[in-house]
Amino acid sequence: MTDPQRILLVGDLHMNSQAALEVIDHAQAVNADLILQVGDFGYWPRAEHGAGVEFLTLVDDALASAGLELWFVPGNHEDWPELARLPIGHEGRRAIGARIFELPVGYRWTWGSTRWLAVGGAPSVDKHLRTEGVDWFPEEEVTERQAAALIDAGRADVVVAHDAPMGTPFLRERLQQDAPPPLRRNWWPLEAVVRADAHQERTRRILDGVHASRWFHGHHHVRYSSTIEAAHGTVRVEGLALDGTPPSELTLLVDAQGEELPLP
Repeated sequence: MTDPQRILLVGDLHMNSQAALEVIDHAQAVNADLILQVGDFGYWPRAEHGAGVEFLTLVDDALASAGLELWFVPGNHEDWPELARLPIGHEGRRAIGARIFELPVGYRWTWGSTRWLAVGGAPSVDKHLRTEGVDWFPEEEVTERQAAALIDAGRADVVVAHDAPMGTPFLRERLQQDAPPPLRRNWWPLEAVVRADAHQERTRRILDGVHASRWFHGHHHVRYSSTIEAAHGTVRVEGLALDGTPPSELTLLVDAQGEELPLP
């Protein structure tokens, strides 16, 4: 596969077949070479009544018809144990189908001279509503050990992640992160809020450690553009929305350097 020049970044799809098909149609309309999805794609092969397998088959067939591939980093809402059962191919990706590939945490690749890094995973703030081993898995978070290994592996220019790094002005205000967790106005358990903050601090250490200049993510279900003034320079952070939102919120077209491209 030659290096793509028009990459369509996509937010959380949550196993929504209609949203996935609309994304593929949009990718064709904007002449994208590749779809790169930022987590909560919807990998649930054990879902009831075969719904997860049906979703994967439908998306894989649509991608084949469009002549496209879809790469995704895992989000917190994926079947992590089932992902781990799949072999990692010689290129470092897991083949989910003929046209669908999962990018394991720490997967690196280069397009031109630009170094890309995959950092899937995030904590589920709704963990208390889920059942371990069924629809919640402890593997969902980036661990301290993984974060250290990612930093030790060297620099990356562009990070494709599920979670955001701590420090974007937009999310700091939206999530009330200037206030201590017990004083924030939200409906999530305190323990979940504390874990969410800790995970963003961890991803921020990855950002600082690899000297990233661009960070793309999902998880927070809102489209925004922001910057972080890190010690190594200004970092552009782009958050993508979720299924059910228009393409202008769900997707972003970029080049192989991670720079936004105008739509045709």
